[in-house]
Amino acid sequence: MSQLYKNLPSDRLWHWMQSFTRSADPGSDGVIKINPRQVYILPTRFGLLFAIMVLAMLFGANNYGSNPGFLLTFLLAGLGMACLFQTWKNLAGIEITASSAEPVFCRGQARFNFTLHNPFASPRPGIWVNMYRQKTCLPQGVDLAPGINQSIVISRTADKRGIMPVGRIVLETRYPLGLFRAWAYASADSNCLVYPKPGPKAGGFDQLSGEQESQQKITGGIDDFAGHKPYQQGDNVMHVDWKAVARGKGWQIKNFDSHVGTKVWLNWDLLEDMEIEAKLSCLARAIIELDVSEIEYGLQLPDSKIDPANGASHRYQCLRALALF
Repeated sequence: MSQLYKNLPSDRLWHWMQSFTRSADPGSDGVIKINPRQVYILPTRFGLLFAIMVLAMLFGANNYGSNPGFLLTFLLAGLGMACLFQTWKNLAGIEITASSAEPVFCRGQARFNFTLHNPFASPRPGIWVNMYRQKTCLPQGVDLAPGINQSIVISRTADKRGIMPVGRIVLETRYPLGLFRAWAYASADSNCLVYPKPGPKAGGFDQLSGEQESQQKITGGIDDFAGHKPYQQGDNVMHVDWKAVARGKGWQIKNFDSHVGTKVWLNWDLLEDMEIEAKLSCLARAIIELDVSEIEYGLQLPDSKIDPANGASHRYQCLRALALF
């Protein structure tokens, strides 16, 4: 797929040409429609070689006065013109809908979903979609049947926390013969929330906790594995260590501990002598570990405060606050 971008003009000429291009924008319903005037087309290297060959044949036929030579030359020239129109037509009118990506941590892969629709009665094969000037993204190819929606996913490395917009996307085609490359730009409104990259495993939260309420460990929970105990009649068979039974070690019950009534405050001000990004990474790691342990935790930042709670929505709220800090 990387071969798609090797048949382009020089980088300087290419970027100069981009200043004259226009992008298709989303409509009121969020659908991006490729207008025929927004489709650009240039010959590929193979197309230039084909044009030089046709010109050479024209000079040869004219020099020797060969009617079959003229016939073949004009036939190939007509084929090239038909290919030019067909390549342009293959992109015109395509509709695109972009969806926002699920939140990811910094340096992770943001997965953007795009839906392409062909509203016409003729198929649109050989369509390639990629993000503009993102060399780490691999273009995704699709063949659009008449009236069919086709979904594709393009992954992009999230290299900075915060809101990462998808930006410009590029649609291109070289159908049917590869003599021409037609392309169009679309500006999508979708984005991805990028959390700070989690720091090293904390192991404890004393340095982050300005306040801990009612911390006591109660045996008999379902959170943390705390060893085995002999099976007794009436014990929950869901907690039987069946692997130990299979090894002939007898019937044993997995014993768990849980933290009840524990509330931990993650306080920004207690992280001293650390850079901002390092603090955010440390807090992100603490949020992940506390969420897994099902301990209620709150977050105290210089510009906001989130009361102690737990659960997926609370984790999202805290990580979002770190991402947008």
